[in-house]
Amino acid sequence: MLLAHAAAVDLYRKDYQLIQQGEIGMAIWFRWFEPLTTSSADIGAAERATDFTVGWFIEPILYGDYPSSMKSILGERLPSFTEEESARLHGSVDFIGLNAVTTIYATYDNDVSNISAPGYFEDWGAKLTAYKDGVAIGRNDGEYMVPWGLQKVLGYMRTRYNNFPTYVTALGYGLNSTSTNDDVRVEFFAEYFKYLIAGMRDGADVKGVFAWSLIDGFETTLGLQQRFGLYYVDESFVRHPRLSALWFKNMLTSNGTLISKS
Repeated sequence: MLLAHAAAVDLYRKDYQLIQQGEIGMAIWFRWFEPLTTSSADIGAAERATDFTVGWFIEPILYGDYPSSMKSILGERLPSFTEEESARLHGSVDFIGLNAVTTIYATYDNDVSNISAPGYFEDWGAKLTAYKDGVAIGRNDGEYMVPWGLQKVLGYMRTRYNNFPTYVTALGYGLNSTSTNDDVRVEFFAEYFKYLIAGMRDGADVKGVFAWSLIDGFETTLGLQQRFGLYYVDESFVRHPRLSALWFKNMLTSNGTLISKS
């Protein structure tokens, strides 16, 4: 996939970009991994989890190679790039898209040395949990609602990847409901936008944000069990605005006033 991406970008930049003035990016699912404790072991576990899920894609398209942690842990099990492939991958995006809607705790996996067969998740050397001292990290209707995680994601992009231009390409909260009274989703947007703004005030180069999604869609793994739309689509394909659609409209027309007052 990475090499196909690099080839497509190379073709576009050579033959079309000068005339069309378009940009190409890649959207990454970015779940923030918060160390369960301040121990170096847990911090390392969170960093590896991020490298194996986010750096796995971002570092090749920005720098032409995989994260050093992946190379160290996987060795020959990790495919290598030729010099030509690395050069083509290097800088093969104009922006990074972030699908950043949730956060989870990461802690060092003490059992990792006892694993007889390596595997993708085992290689992280990390265990994931949603609980700390018996308290959940956030509300859960399919994914945990953790607004402060978005600010940390933006801070990570700013410090780890030299504040590369980003778009938040998917920001939304799924509910197993057809109701138009989605006050939980309104809460999600209000809180996440607060931390989005905080991240931008910290200096994050955020070019735009997109709600996921305008209407209910058939989710890749969840089908219609989780609906994300600002608009409910009934069985006759009629669109019905939810409270979140009205909130979003008012937020935009008031230039964000609702965020500071919510």
